[in-house]
Amino acid sequence: MRALPHRPLLAGFAAIATLAGLAALPATAEAASGPSVPPQVMEAMQRDLGLSAGEVRSRVAAESAAGRSATRIRAELGDRVSGMWFDADSGRLTAAVVDSRDADAARAAGAVVRPAAHTGAQLAAAARSISGYVGSGVPGVRAWGPDVRTNRIEVTVARTGRTAATEAFLAEVAELGAIAHIKVSDQMPRQQADVVGGEKWIPGTESPCSIGFPVTRTSAGAKAFLTAGHCTNDANQAAYGKDGSRVGTSNKNGTGSVNAREGDMGIVDVDQPGWNLAPTVSGYTQGPDITVTGSSDAVVGTAICRSGQTSGLRCGEVTKVDQSVDYGSVVIDGLSYSSACSDGGDSGGAYVTATGGKAVGLHSGGGSATCSSGSGEKFTIFQPVNEALTRFGATLVTSTPQPGNVTVSAVSAQSTVVGRTAEVKNTAEGGTAPYTWKATGLPAGLSISSATGAISGTATTAGSSNVTVTATDSAGKSGSTGFSWTVTTAQGGTPTLTSPGNQTSYIGKPVALQLRASGGSAPYTFKGTNLPAGLSVDSATGAVTGTPTTWGFRTSTFTVTDSAGKASSVSLTWSIYF
Repeated sequence: MRALPHRPLLAGFAAIATLAGLAALPATAEAASGPSVPPQVMEAMQRDLGLSAGEVRSRVAAESAAGRSATRIRAELGDRVSGMWFDADSGRLTAAVVDSRDADAARAAGAVVRPAAHTGAQLAAAARSISGYVGSGVPGVRAWGPDVRTNRIEVTVARTGRTAATEAFLAEVAELGAIAHIKVSDQMPRQQADVVGGEKWIPGTESPCSIGFPVTRTSAGAKAFLTAGHCTNDANQAAYGKDGSRVGTSNKNGTGSVNAREGDMGIVDVDQPGWNLAPTVSGYTQGPDITVTGSSDAVVGTAICRSGQTSGLRCGEVTKVDQSVDYGSVVIDGLSYSSACSDGGDSGGAYVTATGGKAVGLHSGGGSATCSSGSGEKFTIFQPVNEALTRFGATLVTSTPQPGNVTVSAVSAQSTVVGRTAEVKNTAEGGTAPYTWKATGLPAGLSISSATGAISGTATTAGSSNVTVTATDSAGKSGSTGFSWTVTTAQGGTPTLTSPGNQTSYIGKPVALQLRASGGSAPYTFKGTNLPAGLSVDSATGAVTGTPTTWGFRTSTFTVTDSAGKASSVSLTWSIYF
């Protein structure tokens, strides 16, 4: 039987005693002092994160506890939690929440609580608004998504190359208020598949990429491996191992590649005889290969290690999740960032947790500063692996079935209007992905995707119902969550915005003004124009906040728009004094 080699001097894809590695480590076990750390991960974390061996062991143990807390919080709070991240200094999970009752639940789950102004649902709504402004792309706009630590949507914009369209976009973002923040950066995200060297797979006659994770097709048990979507764009393309011999077929029948808004993920069918699949990821020069025991979602602040054919095994921290990225040729949603470095040709490679046990993502791209060259911030971008497993109906090859039960994230109570399009995304973790989804109690006109868990459609009848969403993993284990869904008929008339009257404020003193609307069809969206410098309006809540920075007089206009698109405005004079 041929094996996929691991070392440059071995034939076939060898170090993956199959697709993933030569000598596999024993499965990660929980010792009295916490999870064990594979030696190659230990070496890479010491090198890349500047930690001692003892600090690595302490951090991994703390992250394991934080991961359990995060799972519990997702199950209980869902999109009510504003964000979660691991604080390496304290060794604790931090959860940002708006409501005091949610704060109690987060503390009970083991998290340190931080107050927030916006819920996760409000952040997601703001991100969707920005995606709408971007459309298929705006010159100079590189990426956007939640910054969980600051409780706002961060929009990364280039310092140069802006146009009138860029300035118009920035004006629209400014109207969202304090929930959005502009960050100027010279780094240009790019998809990486252009350097020959190291462990690789080769799509036809094109530049090489890296293997992600060995998988089996859930329906037929056929062999395959996951990689980046931009490495698998061509349908029915021959795929070769690093020794040049054919291993399989990329993007078979044109259904095995996504390189669009939905993600950057691809699958290669291992259809040539003699190739085996192993539950391992290459450890490169750091040591033996890393045994994979399952998959998980990334948590901001936790350590992560990336394995790719050009730069080997590199470690860093997860810095962002659920980001939208404009690579110049394509805009992709739902990506995550890490501080690990990368080089061209690492595309498609594997991201694993610091314990080495859990698959997290597939390498999508990075900045112009790479492991080997360039100045400035080094970062990498990856596609969450669970989305790829679900998309392609594939099951991760692991040393043992992933332990633990299936947990479905909580969903807030939903409200929609008859005749309006509705969408709710559901997520699950634990068990062995992919999941099969079902829902009961959905309002008429709505349905759930059995593959992705997304609920969508147009409600046709007013009323209230209790919805139960269930995810079942490939081993038959299930988890559920429930929430209420209210459907109302569109109210007549136009919304009314109550005038707060003329305002007087002072430079350097905080302002807190609440706009109030009634009538029309909730929910409302608020906007403000010609506000005094330093002030902004929250688009979801109508709260006008900030600290004036310039004296003078302004006539500001506030507008409320309801869910039916009807709007009304009021104007007021703002006097700012020293």
